[in-house]
Amino acid sequence: MRNQLPATKSNHKDHFRKRAQSEMQRKFVDLQFKRSELEKQLKIINEVLFPLGREMEEHFSYDQLYK
Repeated sequence: MRNQLPATKSNHKDHFRKRAQSEMQRKFVDLQFKRSELEKQLKIINEVLFPLGREMEEHFSYDQLYK
């Protein structure tokens, strides 16, 4: 014979488990959204950073030629 929890304890455990799963799901979705926003920001930064790096290299090369 198995030990069985009273129905109220079993319901309490189920409720707690469902709440924990819901909270985990909410955090997961929130982190996915944050990652998406960070990826957008990184794309914008890269779109500015790479041309700036090329421009700096051109100026460095120019300065080396005429010094």
